[in-house]
Amino acid sequence: MADQSVRMVTAIVLQSVFFLSDSPPKPSIEIPGDLKEKESVSISCSASTPCPHSPPQLTWNLQPDSHNMTEENTDGTFTTKIQKSITLSHEHDGFIITCSARYPVNEGKGVKTSEETKTLSVSYAPKNTSVSIRPSGLVSAGSWVILTCSSRAKPPVSRFTWFKTYRDGPIKVSEGAFYSFIVTDGGVYYCVATNQLGNQTSSEIHLSITGDLLVGDHFIVKVLGIILLVTTLVIFECWLKSRRSTKPQEDEVEIDYVNMVVE
Repeated sequence: MADQSVRMVTAIVLQSVFFLSDSPPKPSIEIPGDLKEKESVSISCSASTPCPHSPPQLTWNLQPDSHNMTEENTDGTFTTKIQKSITLSHEHDGFIITCSARYPVNEGKGVKTSEETKTLSVSYAPKNTSVSIRPSGLVSAGSWVILTCSSRAKPPVSRFTWFKTYRDGPIKVSEGAFYSFIVTDGGVYYCVATNQLGNQTSSEIHLSITGDLLVGDHFIVKVLGIILLVTTLVIFECWLKSRRSTKPQEDEVEIDYVNMVVE
């Protein structure tokens, strides 16, 4: 009984000293370190309780109407606490936790409030992975195209891998956030974004070619046309050179014939 009376008197004295300032101390939010998606963690908010018979009322945005618990510490002081267990997802990253403590004063006739905030930092595997193409729409054979892979991840994506789909299955064609190449045929492409927590595959993007002929036929026709043009120029140059070399001989024959006629 004596110990309990001493504690009561001590609590009253502490409460009187506690509220000499304009505002009470802020509550404390405890968050486990190294948060990752899909993990279940327990987050708590606690506040000093000078008088256990008149504890502060804690509220936060993690859960409305949270159950307040007042606990006695090993040193004889008291703490009021609320807590909640949650399964983390990438949507929790950047979430701001706000915890308020309302202390009754003047025998419950008044209230003093203090508040604390903390931001969650949650690591997660790549999300919203997508592919874009430039130029968009139909492209012609022999032109350049640039494929871009984008993704949201924490930590950031460490590797982008590009694949092209064939009849026998996908084949890796490149690495990096950008993949540029000269178009020779159409096809279906996609990328895979990877970080240390996992990976995600983008949706497929279809590269379409303009014209009635197949892209392979366009390429072959262009190559054959170039070869034919070069061959024609070479033949014409050779004929021109041979023509120039035979012309003096023809002039000499014509002069001899004229001399014979004169004689």
